Amino acid sequence: MFRRRKSVFLTLLLSYILILIIPVTISAVLYTNMENNLVQNASRSNLAMLEQVRQIVDNHLQEIDQMSVQIATHPKLQTLWTIPESEKYVQYEEAVKALRNIRSGTGFINDFYIHLRKGDVILTPSLKTEGDLYFSQLSPYVDKSPEQAREQLLTGYHFKTFWPVTGIRDNSTVRNVIQCAVSLPLGEKENVWGTLVMSIEDQQIFNLLKQIEWANSGSMFIIDDHGQVLLSTTGRYVLPEGLLEEIASGSGYQSYQANGELNLLSHTTGQSGWKYVSLVPETVVLQTVNEVKGWALALLALAVVAGAGVAYWMAYRSYSPIRDMMMAITNGKLADTPPQLGNEYEFIKTSIVETMAEGKEMRQKLEGHLPVVRAYFLSRLLRGQADSTELREEQSLPFFGVQFQYKYVCVILIEVDESSEFVKDGSEREWALIRFILYNLGSELIGDRGYVTETDRNRLALLLTMPDDSEHSAQERDALIGELKRLAEERFRMKIAVGISSIGLGLENTGLRYNEALGALDYRIIHGVSAVIHFEQIKDEGSTFYHYPMEVEARLINVLKSGDYTSAESLLDELYKQNIVSRGITPEMGKCLFIDLLGTVLKVLHALKIDDQQLLGASDTVKSIANSSSAESMLRKLKELCRTICDNVSGARTDQGEQLSIRLREYISEHYSDHGLGLASIADHFGMTPQYVSGFFKKHNGENLTDYMLAIRIREAKRLLANPDLTVLQVAQHVGYATDIGFIRVFKKIEGITPGKFRELQNGEAAP
Repeated sequence: MFRRRKSVFLTLLLSYILILIIPVTISAVLYTNMENNLVQNASRSNLAMLEQVRQIVDNHLQEIDQMSVQIATHPKLQTLWTIPESEKYVQYEEAVKALRNIRSGTGFINDFYIHLRKGDVILTPSLKTEGDLYFSQLSPYVDKSPEQAREQLLTGYHFKTFWPVTGIRDNSTVRNVIQCAVSLPLGEKENVWGTLVMSIEDQQIFNLLKQIEWANSGSMFIIDDHGQVLLSTTGRYVLPEGLLEEIASGSGYQSYQANGELNLLSHTTGQSGWKYVSLVPETVVLQTVNEVKGWALALLALAVVAGAGVAYWMAYRSYSPIRDMMMAITNGKLADTPPQLGNEYEFIKTSIVETMAEGKEMRQKLEGHLPVVRAYFLSRLLRGQADSTELREEQSLPFFGVQFQYKYVCVILIEVDESSEFVKDGSEREWALIRFILYNLGSELIGDRGYVTETDRNRLALLLTMPDDSEHSAQERDALIGELKRLAEERFRMKIAVGISSIGLGLENTGLRYNEALGALDYRIIHGVSAVIHFEQIKDEGSTFYHYPMEVEARLINVLKSGDYTSAESLLDELYKQNIVSRGITPEMGKCLFIDLLGTVLKVLHALKIDDQQLLGASDTVKSIANSSSAESMLRKLKELCRTICDNVSGARTDQGEQLSIRLREYISEHYSDHGLGLASIADHFGMTPQYVSGFFKKHNGENLTDYMLAIRIREAKRLLANPDLTVLQVAQHVGYATDIGFIRVFKKIEGITPGKFRELQNGEAAP
């Protein structure tokens, strides 16, 4: 749902893949460096072996110099070119012996002979023969004719002249040798008498070259100081193009491209000027490395694939809480389309900011409505309608913006008697201004010891709390009232009457204090305009009239209409206590009180359109109450009448309530699979407030509406879970959940196990 190009999931996945790429990249770099180091080590190893071969061959080449000098300076051999030809017979025999002795002292030179130009004689360590016989029969060349061999070896001047490997037949075998020629006597270019020819078998040098690693897989060359290839392991005596220029330096190693293939070239130069060259294909050197490389790449690919899978799993796992939060926020906002922001973090951030802004706005609205809420609560408190539990709970009073400093309470009622000098036309605007002035004056004077609230168009009530009911507290109260009255009359030209209750303990008795203040204020007719009247002053003067103000009558009418017999009984008891018990009025005045109360009850009967004959029968209620012998009897009969009315009202409401309760349960049973079903939607369907629907349903059914709806959904879910073809998500959607996350949480909370576990247990019980 939220996987867009800038999704957090993609960001997490790329982050994990980047973490995976780092070690892979490091491994690749290390492997490349390892491969280069291996090539460098192989080249250095080849060069070191070439150096060893060079040293050995250089040492053996010294044998050629030593043999040349030894033969050229040997006394018996010198006679071969110093005495006449007719006297050489004995010298030939001595020369052969001398050559045999010289041969026994060398191991590198396989064979040699001396050719004397005069007489065309060949002397070897074993015989004397003619040149033609030697080259044609005794030691013929494989790739040269006798004439070519004589021309190449025996003519001209030679000083350590070498020829590449050539084949010489020896009986039935062929020997491959490198030949070197030296003219005799040494240093005589013009007077050459003969030539010393020495042969070195190539196998001796091959044996040295075999010690070099990869010798059999590469090409080895020995090149003399004239650039002539003397020996080659390939059998080809032509160097690859450009190789001679590459090895011009003394020694070293490098890469060399030959025949489209990359080779490792190592070369070194000996004391004689010979160059020793090793040319090995790089693939041969890296064969093992390439095999390891193949396995490494396979393992690396496997690791990358596995790492990508793990990265995807970790990204999905890390993204799941964010996705759930997104879904929760989106469902909470009832969004029809996904958010169009950069990614989920921005959406969550924006949602939090919006929620905080909404909360701030709501708090501001609540703060704006707080004076109204506080005024409504104070009004109910003054009239004794506040729930006593609310007054005892620590959180209730602060919710209404109310906090009382002391536990003793006094109620002061202020009524404007005369304001002609302030009010011009008596409009609501002017009366609102008057109430505003008095409200501010009272609030400023009582400070944090109480509150001021409006009770009528021209009346305000001051709810004052006191530390105790001592005389000192009463004096402070009277001083405050005197200052308020002075400011109202002197500054604003208003005459006000003040009714003051007694100081009593407990907020729950505020209604009694209010009634005392009302009673005191009623005496302003006797005490005159702008009087300050204390309840203590008039409580003993009440025998000439009864206390039944219009506010109390209105309250009695309201509670009878609502069918609240308990409140009606409480009001009747309070009136009885104030008028009969406390004030001791005469029986005649008491009858007037109860007739007045009966009139109120008859008003209620007429307003509710209740047939009094059907309700009360043939009895004359007025006569019955009037002829009662005692006030207690009057009160009892009046209570019976009130109970009958309340029972009638409650019965009628009970029938209507039962029908509404049935309709509510039927609606929930029909729409439990709706994802949007809730208290607000049900209340909206029936045209009621959610608070009323919730309280009504609990009152008539004994449980919360949400609990009832949840029980139906869980019961239906259990039935659907018996079907193995339905997934948990499908079951959740069938019973009104958008996702299986909330369904699983609620199911486990109610049943104690998850839906999946419930299905397993149910299937296990059904299997046997």
